[in-house]
Amino acid sequence: MESPAATDPRLLTPADADRAAWVIAQAFLEDPLVAFMLPNARSRPRTLLKFFRAYGTAGIRSGRVYGVGDPLQGVAYWNPPGGEGLSISVKSLGAFLPILFTAYPLGIARARPALDLQDALHKKHAPAPHYYLDNIGVLAEARGKGLASLLIRPFLQQADAQHVAAYTDTYTDANVPLYEHFGFEVVEEAAVPALGLTLWALRRAPR
Repeated sequence: MESPAATDPRLLTPADADRAAWVIAQAFLEDPLVAFMLPNARSRPRTLLKFFRAYGTAGIRSGRVYGVGDPLQGVAYWNPPGGEGLSISVKSLGAFLPILFTAYPLGIARARPALDLQDALHKKHAPAPHYYLDNIGVLAEARGKGLASLLIRPFLQQADAQHVAAYTDTYTDANVPLYEHFGFEVVEEAAVPALGLTLWALRRAPR
């Protein structure tokens, strides 16, 4: 039987939505921005799961969510050139209703300066059509098997073939060397002093 690390990433389907949400929610539990938005560590897993179930469902319907492993162990949200804005269909909109009854809306309001900065740096450093790595997560027990590489390299190869850049960003300093390993370069490091956060914007030129 072929191991997860020997498989290619597959485009996820609605049947994968629950598992994909759980995988990415686990990966983001200690993310600095998420921890600031959702300071209650006890309720954070439930809130994140609800958010990624809704956001992931919309992304899957838009053909932007990929995964590796059986069962699913790693998930990545890739927005292709010209499709940076996630389109939320009426069918997907209902999935967001449960989030309204969690701490997430308040967290969004609290983190507005950080989210605005994220949008501003994205527009500044990637104004032309590009591949955007929106989110990526691998289960802790599956790390070190090359799953992150499977979720990143094929899309960078597509970017190179299309002669376009790739862009991503992170509030986790430990992620920076990982992205640099794949050829991304830090184009700006920006602090959000009021929130105690730092954002790294990373861009990879086509090769």
